[in-house]
Amino acid sequence: MKFSHGWSTPYPPFHFYVLSAFYLPFYFLDALNIINLQNLFMTTLFFIIGRLISVFMGTALVFVVYLCGCEIMEKKSALFVSLITALTPPFLYYSKTANVDIPYIFWFFLATYFFIRILKYHHTSDYIFFAGTAVFSIGTKGQALGLFVLMPFIIIYSLYRHSKSREGKTSILKSIINKKTLSALVTGTSLFAIIHNFMFNFHGFKKYLFFATENAKGEIGFPSSISDLSSMFIQTIKQLEFILGLPFFLICIIGFLYGLTKKDKYPYLFWLMVPVFTYYITFILIMGKNSVRHLIPIYILMSFFGALGISYFLYATRRFRMIKSLLVFILFANSAVYSFSVDVAMASDSRYHVEQWMSENIEKNESILFLGYMNYLPRRRGYTHIKNQILARQGAIKVLNPSYILINSDLLRSTQPSFYQKILHGDMGYKQILRYRSSPWLSLLPEHKIREQEKNQIITNLNLINPEIIILKKIN
Repeated sequence: MKFSHGWSTPYPPFHFYVLSAFYLPFYFLDALNIINLQNLFMTTLFFIIGRLISVFMGTALVFVVYLCGCEIMEKKSALFVSLITALTPPFLYYSKTANVDIPYIFWFFLATYFFIRILKYHHTSDYIFFAGTAVFSIGTKGQALGLFVLMPFIIIYSLYRHSKSREGKTSILKSIINKKTLSALVTGTSLFAIIHNFMFNFHGFKKYLFFATENAKGEIGFPSSISDLSSMFIQTIKQLEFILGLPFFLICIIGFLYGLTKKDKYPYLFWLMVPVFTYYITFILIMGKNSVRHLIPIYILMSFFGALGISYFLYATRRFRMIKSLLVFILFANSAVYSFSVDVAMASDSRYHVEQWMSENIEKNESILFLGYMNYLPRRRGYTHIKNQILARQGAIKVLNPSYILINSDLLRSTQPSFYQKILHGDMGYKQILRYRSSPWLSLLPEHKIREQEKNQIITNLNLINPEIIILKKIN
């Protein structure tokens, strides 16, 4: 049975449940022999469904961020928060991919919405919804735990102050143990046990924990000196500037400084910095490295301050309102075009052209060796004699003796540089017949920083879009 009896993956199971809910009708039809799941069409359909779920959750995330803004600041400012959130390259990219980044961030910000409402109103229902959505976020991707580390303590502190202001006196113990917190605790622990299927899959849960901790041990590189800490911080700043673009990055910083002078007017705004701090300490620093996708929740939390800065610029005085509105419009238009570069690059990806070239120049029955992960290479498209090696090995290539070799040069050059040079220079009996990377009509992303990760530039999966593909032919 799926999700039971030792089932485990590197990720928690909740998003698998979400996907399965949409896949289930097709499995039912397959069981009735009405359709056949073992064909390319159904595989493609499942892939599209997975992507559409990310699109829906990305859209919902923008709306949830707006709701959070409405609880913290004016509605006009909340609209700016949602616009800044939506108009970034990584958001447009990950909201169209079938992975767990956008889903876990969606659940986190839904939990943040209830977190803010708890601090404002302390309704029992908000406690319950906060606990549930927090577990959904952690149950989607484990790193989300770093965002929630201090939130329960803030809630208890806020409840203590709330009770003291209403009842005159209270105690910390009453703020910890009461109907509201116990309701949240029961909800959270129950959902956690159900999601991880403790009853039928506790062994699988232990395997997941083992994988997560062992994987972390392999990657942990906690900065051990002031120099290392500084380097990590500078890398984070560089990547946040890449995500937001320089104008919005500076506006977020200015908005933060302005917000410091308005803490009484926006008392809940600075609580949003707590998950930034805990996530950076417990995940970014402990892992010893970060990438653009790791920083998505941080840039969205920064967007609240950027929105505050824009609102102050627009509405502090009525003077030059038209000019200021035009400047803000240009600012968002620039961000939209900057982000749209991702869609243009995806639509004109080099692999589409290579597939067309192969269909015109290579017979379907020719033997072809694809080097690297297949999802980073062109599709098979009817070729019947394709072999795949994830890690290139010269001895294995001699045994297979393919007529053609196809490589993603961006990845091979960075992972196996000596092999890359050897095969490219003809030392293995192959000559280059095609080398292609498309030139999109709109390209505002800093390609040199994205492609040169080994030089400590921008660390992002956006470099997987529009790779340079090389095809080599065996020399007779």
